[in-house]
Amino acid sequence: MRTSFYDVVVLGTGLEPLLAAALLGREGLRVLVLGQDSPDVYSIGGVPIDAYPLPLLGARSPIVEQTLESLALRQDLRQRIGERHRAFQLLLPEHRVDVVPDESRWAAEVEREMPRIGLQAADISRTLRDVDAELDELFGRDLSWPPETFLERQRFSFASASQRYDRRGSGWTSWNQLAYGHPLRGGFEGALPHVSALFPGQHSDATRARLHAQLLQGVASVPGGIAWFREAPFMRVRSWGGDVRERDKATAIQSRGRREHVVVLGRGDEEIGCSQIVHGTPVAELAQLIDSRAPMSALFERVGEPRARAYRCSVHLLVERTGVPDALEPLSLACPDPRHPERGFLIRNEALPSNLSLITATTLIEEHRIDTTSSQLRFVRDDAMEVIRSIMPFVDEHARWIDSSHDGLPPEPLSDSGEVAVDEPGARGPSTMRALYEYPTTRALGVCALPTRTPVQGVFLCNDQVSPGLGFEGAFLTASTTTRHVAAQYRSRDWLRRGPWARRSV
Repeated sequence: MRTSFYDVVVLGTGLEPLLAAALLGREGLRVLVLGQDSPDVYSIGGVPIDAYPLPLLGARSPIVEQTLESLALRQDLRQRIGERHRAFQLLLPEHRVDVVPDESRWAAEVEREMPRIGLQAADISRTLRDVDAELDELFGRDLSWPPETFLERQRFSFASASQRYDRRGSGWTSWNQLAYGHPLRGGFEGALPHVSALFPGQHSDATRARLHAQLLQGVASVPGGIAWFREAPFMRVRSWGGDVRERDKATAIQSRGRREHVVVLGRGDEEIGCSQIVHGTPVAELAQLIDSRAPMSALFERVGEPRARAYRCSVHLLVERTGVPDALEPLSLACPDPRHPERGFLIRNEALPSNLSLITATTLIEEHRIDTTSSQLRFVRDDAMEVIRSIMPFVDEHARWIDSSHDGLPPEPLSDSGEVAVDEPGARGPSTMRALYEYPTTRALGVCALPTRTPVQGVFLCNDQVSPGLGFEGAFLTASTTTRHVAAQYRSRDWLRRGPWARRSV
């Protein structure tokens, strides 16, 4: 039995669907957000833990600043970041390089660690800044990512005609100009899968240069991480007349026509009517929700079906702050083997009260090494501790406990403090890991993989599979494109109620 009706139902609480929900609420639409995916936040002994670090890369991008400004979050984000713009460290086998925004300090850092490539590194850095300024002009325009219709492709071609990259993003090659296996090249390549949703080998020259330039501009960390980015859009959705139901999940999507859909919830078989649906979880889950797989098969025949190649796994270690080296920055990348940058660990060092620090090590595990349904991953903590010991030699003397929500094992005490219990037990085990996909085709300079429009009329895709090439910035591109498509449906057929009165400033 249908109990309520909304203009738009958003499935998922990732960054892309949350931004789209807030933007659609600002447009005057009545929005409902369902918690289709499980949250990655829990706590142990009063210590809040984010399963995955959220590095703010490209926070100064035009599309990011425009979106935050329209949602009245730009100033709030600046205040939370404060002076937390610090160096991003590359922890290489024989080098420790601080990637800093200041050009003179960066040049001195490279000259100190790798004097033989000092001039070449300075030339690459200057070109990266020039390329970044050119791409800022492109990303700041009102374009669709990816362009799908004839007019959208025409506008995109005109806007990108002055770029040094072609439509596939081929052109200048950034740090790949260094020799294969060079530590600095391996360090920058190893950061790519942690700040985007693509493997290093799948990145185009344009996306690689964009992300490398953003690393040189500095990486910021937000207190609260993804928890704050989740709560802030929730507040905007509620303030603009929408609803948020994090504990409810959709089990089916029934299409009753071009302008009417029914979302069936798992609890009590409740039915919710809506005109448009924004799906924010992987496209494979969308294929299971709709009535027929035929439309999704047509989509996969056109752009290819993503295939999971690896999974993100995090290990958390609570240590006394005296065991953390002073030179260790809040965010760093440990790359033990520059020839295999995808095996690196993203290390997050978060200071806590009571003279404690939480060390989070995130890495990629290839698909053939795990079974996401049942098997426990007993090698994950050992591999993470081996890397952490190479960075923090005396960590064993100061460690309190170690845990991972992804390996299927309970928290393990490392001192005489007794057993460690999870305060807020949630979903645990290998099935909770996020997949990193391989895409048969990419487009729009290599930024985008899947389209926002699906073959099902009124159902839109808004997740990290749409613009996987740019990570944090790609989430804003996807959300703004989805908002434009959904809002256009209402303005075209109800201009008096939706058009002039929907545009309001905060």
